[in-house]
Amino acid sequence: MTDLRELLSQNIKKYRRIRGYSQESLAEKAGASLTHIGMVEIGKKFPSVKMLEKIAAALDIDTPELFNTGNVVFIPTQGKSIDRLYHDIIDDFHRFEKSVAERFGELQEGVR
Repeated sequence: MTDLRELLSQNIKKYRRIRGYSQESLAEKAGASLTHIGMVEIGKKFPSVKMLEKIAAALDIDTPELFNTGNVVFIPTQGKSIDRLYHDIIDDFHRFEKSVAERFGELQEGVR
């Protein structure tokens, strides 16, 4: 399961980018320091409830939306290069593709 701090940081970053805000403009709109917003976005700090409400208001979303798990993709990158991540994704896709083909074959056999 993904860490709550990581979920929050990714959602804040996602909504900030959707709105076209820089960290500096979000900080200004939320009444926070640029350093605080930066630390929240990298998961080093967890804002107070009051600050969460201010950040959500600045992003024009409801506060619970900051904890929404929909449309957020978590990629574990600990110690992995982009090249290794790419190959892992390709390997996963090939396994999925093979599984679908096998299942499709089984379904076709059942129809005959």
